[in-house]
Amino acid sequence: MLKIINTSFLVAIFCLSTFFNASAADLILSHIDPAWKDGKGDVPSIGICLYRDDGGKGMSPPIKVTGIPNGTAKLELHFTDEDWKSEGAHGVIGYKITDGSTSVVIPSFKGETDELPPNFEEISAHEGRMDGIYLPPCSGGKGHDYTVYVYAKNADDEELANGKLPIGNY
Repeated sequence: MLKIINTSFLVAIFCLSTFFNASAADLILSHIDPAWKDGKGDVPSIGICLYRDDGGKGMSPPIKVTGIPNGTAKLELHFTDEDWKSEGAHGVIGYKITDGSTSVVIPSFKGETDELPPNFEEISAHEGRMDGIYLPPCSGGKGHDYTVYVYAKNADDEELANGKLPIGNY
């Protein structure tokens, strides 16, 4: 009897571990502009908000995404200051996938504006005090780590894959 209970217990544990380990696939994310130093070190000046010395408005990094699963309708980019608020607090932007590509380059776009280039859509604007949809790295202090979380979603908004890419420190 004890052997049957132990076997049943082990089967149940295996099934639960399989269930909890079955997650969305991993996207492969990389910087294509060397100025971003693969997200190691400081955010380049082109990526910082209007507090930059030249008064410019920061640009998002161009990102190469590979491993996009079939059925992906859009990639969601959740721009995050890891030391402030929650994931996506610097804006959540959608990038439409219309041709079934398994690899794309998401072009850079301007921050602190309400206008996005073609194939982009606002999902939720940033939570800061600046204007616009996307808030580039713009910490109220120094030494904040910035990240973009990317989610592949199908037409029903179900997550198919995800990935995380460091943007840098500011």
